[in-house]
Amino acid sequence: MKRTIPLILMSLIVCGRPTAGMLSAQEQSDRYAEIINPKLLHINREEPRSTFSSFTDLKEALAAGYISKGSDVVLLNGSWKFHYTDRFSQRPKEGFQKADFDDSGWNDIRVPGNWEVQGFGVPIYVNTTYEFTSPGHTPYWDRPNPPLVPEEFNPTGTYRKTFTLPDNWQEKEIILVADAARGAAYYYLNGEFVGMNKEGKLPARFNVTDQAKAGENVLAVQIHRWSSGSYLECQDFWRLSGFDRDVYLYARPKLHLADIFAHPGLDASYTNGQFALDITVASPERNTRPFTLTYTLSDEAGKKVAGGSLTEKVSERASVRFEEMIPGVKKWSAETPHLYTLAVELMDEKGSTLEATAMKVGFRTAEIKNRQFLVNGQPILLKGVNLHEHNEHTGHYVTEELIRKDFELFRKYNVNAVRTSHYPQPELFYRLADEYGIYVIDEANIESHGMGYNLRKGGTLGNNPLFLEDHLSRTSGMVERDKNHPCVITWSLGNEAGNGYNFYETYRWIKSRDTSRPVQYERAVMEWNSDIFAPMYSDPDEIERYANDPASDRPLILCEYAHAMGNSLGNFTEYWDIIRKYPLLQGGFIWDWVDQGLVKNDEKGNRFWAYGGDYGPTGTPSSGDFCINGVVFPDRSVKPHTEEMRKVYQHVWFRNFNPVDGSVELFNEHFFSDLSNYQITYSIKTEGKELAQGRLQAEAAPQEAVKVAVPGWARYAGRKEQLTVNFTVTQQKEERLIPAGWVVARNQFVVNDYSARITGKLKAAGTEETETSVIVSGRRFKAVFDKQTGLLTSYRVDGTEYIENGAGPRPFFWRAPIDNDYGARLPKRLSAWREASYRELRAEGLKITRGETTTLTYRYSYPETGASNEVTYTLYDNGTLHISNRFDATNSDTEMIPRIGMRMQLTGELVQADYYGRGPWENYADRKSSAFLDRYTSPINEMVTRYVLPQENGHHTDTRWLALTRKSGNGLLFVADDLFEFNVSNYLLETITNGESLNNDAPAGTAPRNKHISDYRPSDVVDLFIDHRMQGVGGNNSWGKLPLEEYLIRPGEASATYGFTLIPIRNRKEVERHILSSSTEN
Repeated sequence: MKRTIPLILMSLIVCGRPTAGMLSAQEQSDRYAEIINPKLLHINREEPRSTFSSFTDLKEALAAGYISKGSDVVLLNGSWKFHYTDRFSQRPKEGFQKADFDDSGWNDIRVPGNWEVQGFGVPIYVNTTYEFTSPGHTPYWDRPNPPLVPEEFNPTGTYRKTFTLPDNWQEKEIILVADAARGAAYYYLNGEFVGMNKEGKLPARFNVTDQAKAGENVLAVQIHRWSSGSYLECQDFWRLSGFDRDVYLYARPKLHLADIFAHPGLDASYTNGQFALDITVASPERNTRPFTLTYTLSDEAGKKVAGGSLTEKVSERASVRFEEMIPGVKKWSAETPHLYTLAVELMDEKGSTLEATAMKVGFRTAEIKNRQFLVNGQPILLKGVNLHEHNEHTGHYVTEELIRKDFELFRKYNVNAVRTSHYPQPELFYRLADEYGIYVIDEANIESHGMGYNLRKGGTLGNNPLFLEDHLSRTSGMVERDKNHPCVITWSLGNEAGNGYNFYETYRWIKSRDTSRPVQYERAVMEWNSDIFAPMYSDPDEIERYANDPASDRPLILCEYAHAMGNSLGNFTEYWDIIRKYPLLQGGFIWDWVDQGLVKNDEKGNRFWAYGGDYGPTGTPSSGDFCINGVVFPDRSVKPHTEEMRKVYQHVWFRNFNPVDGSVELFNEHFFSDLSNYQITYSIKTEGKELAQGRLQAEAAPQEAVKVAVPGWARYAGRKEQLTVNFTVTQQKEERLIPAGWVVARNQFVVNDYSARITGKLKAAGTEETETSVIVSGRRFKAVFDKQTGLLTSYRVDGTEYIENGAGPRPFFWRAPIDNDYGARLPKRLSAWREASYRELRAEGLKITRGETTTLTYRYSYPETGASNEVTYTLYDNGTLHISNRFDATNSDTEMIPRIGMRMQLTGELVQADYYGRGPWENYADRKSSAFLDRYTSPINEMVTRYVLPQENGHHTDTRWLALTRKSGNGLLFVADDLFEFNVSNYLLETITNGESLNNDAPAGTAPRNKHISDYRPSDVVDLFIDHRMQGVGGNNSWGKLPLEEYLIRPGEASATYGFTLIPIRNRKEVERHILSSSTEN
């Protein structure tokens, strides 16, 4: 099969040895003109090819690991010499390329690694704009002007590396490879210019046979931070420079394998393999040479299932094709990632091995049929995340260890798909995705967000013919490199780069080169150059409308959704309830996987994760903490979000539990695998105490629902107390990074309401009054109320004072704003509720009643909001207090209320929390499906989620009671009249609160500095909130969308009566003595 390349692309590929004209590039006289020329993409770069390594014999190729780069390799990673300047004109220009240049005065730098995170220049995080623009702040530009970039202010790094090549390479071709270099990179070997490349996320290979020599060599590389290529690399991530990935040289025979394209497809029945193999052989010698190509295809047991051999002749380039039918192949999918080993051997006319290689391939199909996306004929669900390359220490350089850690977390937390946002990942990523079973949307390194989407002249670069070749080059480079990976099921043309002629051409090019995969592009929307409708941040109701629209002609897969910025990922369950309901909806990719925080130390030496605005002088462009939107933290530790994702993405479900007979429907959501590797168990609890547990025997084929029953359920069916029935699916034996015993799925069903009530008949407390106070006392306690404010200012039991700073329970309506609140401007829009929460209190109509009960009642008015709150204390002589609230905001003209509850500050001697509610991790009204009802215990100082940007955290919903105790065991028990929500923490709300606006788009130094994780400073008090309700966290996006309506608190509906009882306890065992459930009635 002969490969054709568009003429326009051919004109850019300058292969072979440097010509005299090209050598002038090392003279640097035309350097600026070169880096701003959008038609000059690279010089002397080898044509892109698929991923494989060159070995001298087949045995070595078959034994090599994933990171092996071949038989004859010199890896240049490590310490290099480095010169840095912000000024283009001050870059080294003469002599630095030469072997005898004295670089002893230069700095040392690690390669791979971005220079900005190694102390040279400024790391810049911006989202939708270009990092060289910051209006009004020189030397940055006010606006982009493609293809021009700043000339004088263009940071430049110059590298030198001395290395040794072996003698036995001299009869071979020697190839220099930089797997990814950010910036316009010029390469020199032993004083001679060898090539240039501008694209930052694909391998640049240069034939340096004529420049390399046995023994000591010197490689010099000069990288300019900004070039015409920067206009297509406007992704939402840290803008960094230098080597992102490995740099190395390898040797290959002069007659060598130039490219391999395997086509392991399936027949119409999705049963038998249709295998084709295209191999290109090349030689620099113009004389015709015979060669023999042999291939074998072996299954996982090492059994040969196909093979062939052909003898041909080559003059420069020759292509060979093999074809074979293979009955009953084992298919590749994310659930069953069966791989075959393809071995290729190139021999000379004497039968001696010149070169060999081996790779993994998988038989599978990926296609659109009947408006659905099918893999191996099945309409799979993509439970995905978007993935940037990010390392908290090294920026864009992600180590093998960290890549493998990500795959472990993908597997353990039920992620089955990754979109490579917004550029191809390192080659190791695809090999691991093939092995462990992860579907990949492979995305070209194209985003020109900063130019907008307008098709007019001067608008989107997607419709600007100056950049056609660059679009094509980046797209073809991705496809050529990754085409043999079964994990790649869809090509993506790029991200947020408008649409237009350039994307029409890249779509057409892919379709001419690879017919085995669909192509998608978000900005194509419903135009013809996207086989999949791939919107971003559509609300649940919007995707449901699409599913119900008869005009919808293709599957919908959200390329980005569930913006996980800060405390987010609300209503994730609602998304998937709808996705699972409609065949046309097939999943999506959370934005995004990891918080892009960089490790930094403040002036006091405290370590924190930095975000935009934390580097550079005043005026440095910034998008603030908008890079902090991962499902996991920068160090890959998990968040409550991660657990919610694991729950919603799970592949096994229990549905429709019947409390009469104990039956439940078990659904296997897998498309290709049964449940044989899982253990299924059940547990029955009441009030957190286990009544029964055991195993369930069940089998379910893919996509099958079966009914199973809890053994012995009849013993519990008639009980009146609340029961929780938990079903759990665990891994029986380790499989593809999921360890034995790992919980892969679980569901909880709640039977009966929990009708807790306080035990015993209590006597009224005695009271006395002073001019300023009401004093209530009994057998063990003394409480003091301030008559003017109504506050409980002292509560002393058995000699222990529990109220700190006179801050007893007060109505409170504010929370520390979360990122999504800031995005919707809620700190400004709802500021009246902040003012109401902090206003100086004045109790109106304070009234005391005495008799069989003692009550203290008063009312607060909040003129800022038009709301009022009546508080009633019922006081008993054993120290028990019942606190009731009648909150009324029906006449308020505010839009919504952040929370309705009470706040109090208690002694820091309270160190332990026990509660019956949802846990163990934080949960909110719209993010609680993973937090089951149970009895939990935790140190109070651990009831916090330290988000990179401090904000509301640690909330718990559906709580029946909460006990806070000292080390000695005595403390306070709070019992809900019905249900309450709570936060308890040593971190005051004020500590985790930022200003009224985050000013995320303000350049560095032009707005107040926002808080960081190092600003979580524990206080010596316990901050307790008992809430009737808190609004949800949302997550449809972080720049304006509110939580879904059912998770908002609207004032017109906010007339609420709620209460709780405070009981002093001598030890934690007294919790049971003070609470009786309805079980006493049995």
